[in-house]
Parts: sequence; C-alpha cells; structure tokens
Amino acid sequence: CAQFFNAAGLFPIFFQQVRQLSNDKAQIPWAQFAEAVGRSRMKPTDAEIDAIFSGAKSQDALSELVLSHQLDIWSRKFGDARSQIAKVREEELLSRRAKLKEELEFMRANRLVEQEERILKEVESLFPSDADVKRERESFEIRWARDVIAKANLEFETPEADHLARRTDRLTPEQESAKDLIVVRALEVATAKPELAYDLALSLHFMDFHNEAIDVLKAAPVSSSVDWLKLDLLIAARLYVDALTETSRLEILYSADPEATFSATYARARALKGLGENSAAIDLMRGLVRVRPGYKSAQTFLMDWSGGDE
Repeated sequence: CAQFFNAAGLFPIFFQQVRQLSNDKAQIPWAQFAEAVGRSRMKPTDAEIDAIFSGAKSQDALSELVLSHQLDIWSRKFGDARSQIAKVREEELLSRRAKLKEELEFMRANRLVEQEERILKEVESLFPSDADVKRERESFEIRWARDVIAKANLEFETPEADHLARRTDRLTPEQESAKDLIVVRALEVATAKPELAYDLALSLHFMDFHNEAIDVLKAAPVSSSVDWLKLDLLIAARLYVDALTETSRLEILYSADPEATFSATYARARALKGLGENSAAIDLMRGLVRVRPGYKSAQTFLMDWSGGDE
C-alpha cells in the first residue's frame, strides 16, 4: 500500500495512514515514508528529522529508513547513518568470512567432506565473485575427486585383491569386443574434444580399464586434477614403479600445497605396498593416520596391511 500511495502521488492519504500506524504503535514503512516526505517537497525541521530518526531507531528500522535518499538534501544525518550502517555490515561480513574460513580449514584438515561443502556453499553465496573462494571451490572439487577415487580403489587392496584386480582379465569375447569399441570411441572423442578427456578417463577407470584410461587421459589439457588422476590410474593399473616416479614429480610440482604432500605420501604408500615393500608402506600410512585420524581410506588400508594390529 505504501508503494502504491507513493507511485500514485497520494501523499496526504499516506501520511494519514502513517499517523494511524503511529497511534497504534504499529510498524511504519520507513523507507516509503522518507520517500513520501522528500517527494512531497516538504522541508522537515531539525526537530522533525530527529523525530524521524528516533522513531526508526525505536522500531529497529534505521537501516530501512536510509534506503531512501530523498531526505539527504535536508540533512547529512541520513547519509552519515547510511555510511555507518554500511561500515558495520562490512565488518560483520568480514568477521563472518574469517569465521567461515576457520571452519573450512578445520573441516578440510579432518577430511569432513560433506561439512566442508556445506560451508563452502555458504561462503560462495556471500562472496560469489571472490577469486579466493573460486580457488577454494576448485581445490575442493579436486580433493573430492581424489577421495571418490581412493574409496573406489579400496576394493583392489582387500584380501581378495588379486581376484578383484584381475576381473577384467576374464572378460568373455563379447565383453572384450564391447570394451574395444568403448575404448576406441573414448580415444576418438578425447582427441576431438580434449576438454572431455578427463571425464572419459575417469569413466574408464570405474569400468576397470585403467591402462586404457591412461591413454585417454594423455589428450586432456594439463591441470592438477589430470595429474592426480594419472597417479591414481598408475596405481590401479599396478604400474607401481611409474607411480613412484609420478609421485615424486607431483610432490615437487605442487610443493606449495600442503594437501599435495599428504596425497603424494598416500599414493607412495600404496605403490610401495604394490611392490611388496610392506614395512615401508605401513610406516608411511601410519604416519598419515596420525596426522589425519579422520581419513578413513588411510585407516582402512593400514588395518588391512597390518592385519588389524593398528
């Protein structure tokens, strides 16, 4: 109604309604009231301006009042209040951002992926254009993918590892033919559209075509996610010596990222286990579990490798 009165220029009727609201101690539409006063070309006295401010404050609506700029020409109090409110809100926002960042770091350190994503979404809603937030999202997506792959790879190093890892060796002729068609087509698409190579390689990985996935991944543009997927593929394909070499390369390449050191050590432990270096693999994984007790994949590997003694 207040918007309508202003749009129609029915200021006297609006002021009558405001007087009634005031008498009833009801909430007044302060932004529209300021608009009406300004547009009616009535210059308020200093006492009236003070009364307007006091009324808005009493109803916790000062921030609503200064949404209107109509009365700025009559008093600096409106602009000053607007600036002060904006400053307070900015400080509150920065404080909230710092708190959310602390929560993000805690969730990341404790591998609480679902909680981390929830907080990250809140940060993104508050700071949609922030470059740091975008980097946080990219980092989260990479770590999430690594975690998914790590969980998928757990099945290959259980007591039935040989049976599970070699299941593709027993494909029927029909299945082998289908596999060839899938791989050929994946290579064709990856070559024509390199931006799809990563997703195609990941799909082949989940179908247990690890060596073929490595070939497809070669067409992908260089990125950190491609590098880490290649490392996982080398381990899944039981190319452990190559995996150790790749681990050392990634440690150097991403030395500035603490998560990279953790991931590289995790991969090195799995590669050493694949080469029969059980003691060294257990020591590395044990160190990771001490640093990240909430990292379930590392805990599961350690329990399996140590025979449940950990």
